[in-house]
Amino acid sequence: MRRLFSLDWRSRLPARCELCGDGPHGPICPDCHRDLAPLVPRCPSCALPLPPGLELCDTCRQASSPPWQQAHARLDYREPWRRCILKLKTPHGWGWADALARLWLDDPHIVALLQEADGWLPVPLSPQRLAERGHNQAWSLMQALARRTRTPPAQAQVLRRAAQAPVLHYLDAVSRRQWETQLFQLAPSAQRWVRGRHLVVVDDVMTTGTTLRAACAALLQAGAASVRALVLARTPAPEHGA
Repeated sequence: MRRLFSLDWRSRLPARCELCGDGPHGPICPDCHRDLAPLVPRCPSCALPLPPGLELCDTCRQASSPPWQQAHARLDYREPWRRCILKLKTPHGWGWADALARLWLDDPHIVALLQEADGWLPVPLSPQRLAERGHNQAWSLMQALARRTRTPPAQAQVLRRAAQAPVLHYLDAVSRRQWETQLFQLAPSAQRWVRGRHLVVVDDVMTTGTTLRAACAALLQAGAASVRALVLARTPAPEHGA
């Protein structure tokens, strides 16, 4: 059955590279993986690209500290990677998780983060989103990572999204902040497990950071020793005048 499952998801992936059309290498060829995903310094507070010589970006130096100890992103959420991540979010898109998760493993800081953690947790989707997609893309990425690394166990059932929580993407900034402390709850069976652990919260994209802040804050309130945020891609900061 496992073999049939593997063949099924591989059969849904393009044989030629999604980014350059070369093949047959699968959805992301080695050249595009190397050339289109360079490692760049990033702000440890917001995960945006960091200018040389700075430890924090200008915005984060003036802002209050987020609940996570550090935030890590591998890519900017722009083309051509945006197209690949959107494919991951489709009903049969979990096959893309392996090709995309490999990008994390190029970054030694991210590899160390994963190895040192006591556990990884995906950001839960709303029931509506989960029904639309058929899978949680953060959990699919974590499973792909676990297949390739010797790391602590991933935990899917620790955080729960509040039953009446809206999809934050559709809310204005004030409404998002109001929901931040109510968005997630811990499963009763997970309360003891969380206490004293160093955890990594995983998602595919960080935009405003509200969802990740809510998840990390809920874990710290439950007694986690520390929480770090890991995303595949970070939405770029708005350009001046845009």
